[in-house]
Amino acid sequence: MTRKQYDEQLLQLGSLLEAMGELNGEAIGQCVRALEEQDASLAQSIKQLETQVDEKEQQIERLCLRIIVRQQPVAGDLMFVTGAMKMVTDMERIADQAADIGALVVKMRALPYAESPKEIAQMAERVRDMVCMSAQAFSMRSADLAKEVCRADDAVDDLFDVVKGKLTGILHKDIEDDANGEQALDMLMIAKYLEKIGDHAANIAEWVLFMLTGELKKLN
Repeated sequence: MTRKQYDEQLLQLGSLLEAMGELNGEAIGQCVRALEEQDASLAQSIKQLETQVDEKEQQIERLCLRIIVRQQPVAGDLMFVTGAMKMVTDMERIADQAADIGALVVKMRALPYAESPKEIAQMAERVRDMVCMSAQAFSMRSADLAKEVCRADDAVDDLFDVVKGKLTGILHKDIEDDANGEQALDMLMIAKYLEKIGDHAANIAEWVLFMLTGELKKLN
């Protein structure tokens, strides 16, 4: 493999990662709208984005293995390829959990609608920003943006604690109301998925920092 071909493969890898990050941002954006509008059709369409993310994951993994086997990269290139292989795992899980949220929105449409705590919408907005920012941190090679993503995860965790407290209170209060109790459980699951998506976005940011510094540190 010539150096030109090798450089082209590294550029292709970067482009695939950016495209995967954009798909995840779109999926979270649809989650936000589906939650706010209780739009079952929009929620179902998230599954299509998850499929596209899975396809990108397979392309990236094959390309990484091809680069490692044929070129045996070292130093910065090796950190880039290794980081990419780690990042796609978190990216794929973000899409999975976005699809899980979509499925819950569809399910909730079949029950009498109970107003969700406002903090769930706040979580969704912040998590969407984190996912988009982690993709930007990678494309811009920005340590500052990556660190900002990790700091934002603390705010998402705090919002989750508030949501959990409110919904637990509803469950205790309406223990005999099956429909209301089921809605509260579904909303709690949505909040938990959002919290986990925030964790994955922070993991991606940590891998960006690894690519830039060669050191893997847990910042969230």
